[in-house]
Amino acid sequence: MTKPVILLGSGGHASVLADILLQNNHTILAVISHSKSARSVFNEIQHFDSDKDVLQFSPDKVKLVNGLGSLPGQSLRHELFDYFTQSNYQFETVISQNAMLSPYSTIGTGSQIFMGAIIQTGAVIGESTIINSGAIVEHDCHIGMHCHIAPGATICGDVHIGEHTHVATGANIIQGVSIGKHCIVAAGATVTKDMPDNSIAYGYRSQIEKRS
Repeated sequence: MTKPVILLGSGGHASVLADILLQNNHTILAVISHSKSARSVFNEIQHFDSDKDVLQFSPDKVKLVNGLGSLPGQSLRHELFDYFTQSNYQFETVISQNAMLSPYSTIGTGSQIFMGAIIQTGAVIGESTIINSGAIVEHDCHIGMHCHIAPGATICGDVHIGEHTHVATGANIIQGVSIGKHCIVAAGATVTKDMPDNSIAYGYRSQIEKRS
């Protein structure tokens, strides 16, 4: 039986997750957010204003959904994941009914696959990674944990991406490229060669620089 969930956050990212969860007939017991959202998707859901309010729910009875968005250089989403997993909570994997996933792909725990995303045969998606609306992850790609593949990005076949990397909207990564940890691929960039850890790529046939 699927456990009910607690949604952490009530911003735009969380609202899309709530919509997907409700379409998938998940029960959302509560939304945890410092301010109550006016978004209609949350209207019928109980609201709490502190992360500590999660602790009244037993880790054996619920799962969590990380509703914080993921932007380059921000660590709060990852910190929240670590805090609650260390407190024995598990994060629910959220997959839109309108995403297309090969049955021969592997989706890590707590990952989020949004509407229109395509994940092909042999692809591996790490824990707590976001594959956002309309993103394409082609065959045999390996994407590390805590990554964000933003809307409309295209990851061609056999690409390896390290953890905590952000591939921004409309970016393209050609086949066989390896991208390190903590990297940023800027919006609209086309990556044609490997990127070391802590680097940023931007522009067509991207220029790659180390991040400060």
